[in-house]
Amino acid sequence: MKRLLAICLAGVMVAMLAACSNSTQTTASTSSGPVKMLYIKRGEGTNDPFVVKHFEKAGYTVIDMADNVFKSELVNGYGVVYVSPTVNSSRIDAQLKSSKVPVVYAKPQVASLSALTGLLDYNELSAAKSVQIKDSKHPLAAGLKDQVTVYKNDGKIGYAIPGKEAVTIVTAPGDDKKAAVFAYEKGAKNINNEPVPSRQVFFYLSAGEEMNQTDDGFKLLDAAVQWAAQNGQK
Repeated sequence: MKRLLAICLAGVMVAMLAACSNSTQTTASTSSGPVKMLYIKRGEGTNDPFVVKHFEKAGYTVIDMADNVFKSELVNGYGVVYVSPTVNSSRIDAQLKSSKVPVVYAKPQVASLSALTGLLDYNELSAAKSVQIKDSKHPLAAGLKDQVTVYKNDGKIGYAIPGKEAVTIVTAPGDDKKAAVFAYEKGAKNINNEPVPSRQVFFYLSAGEEMNQTDDGFKLLDAAVQWAAQNGQK
């Protein structure tokens, strides 16, 4: 009897562990399997491996690619593209502007070249660690409200001024014009009054601040990628 009870308990534990494992990957999976992410970065010697590992733990299948070999046609077959803040913007240029694969831009210059914001309508907060949630009900807010600490220590937080049809989720504290996280729904018009072919998201993370992010900062990052990858599909 004791042996039978032990076997039953072991079976329950295995089932519970399997359920937990599956639950951690729901945000990065679809009915056809894990979402495949193209992670565009600079080269070596950055914190990109740290972020790649984070996305892999979240359940994404991540393929990283150096910016000097990137071509727009290489996005085909991916579920989402992440543009690291480490990239050389001149190598990416406006190649992702017409991407039918959703994109998350953590590089303000590339977001500008892709017409998410004006050519000079972006910058960085030089010494900050908090942001303001403007639309707490939107999925991009990751369930967070009010002022949120996204860095452990003061660091650089990117921001930009989006077009009229973008939705602004996160701003600099005390300045709603400086959007730290904003997005265009598929079909919304960008700064040039052109409809975007896929969901496009701007995210505040600056190069060198990856390991400075708090848990709440990573919640916002995960929400940005998850929302983009859904690309408006029910």
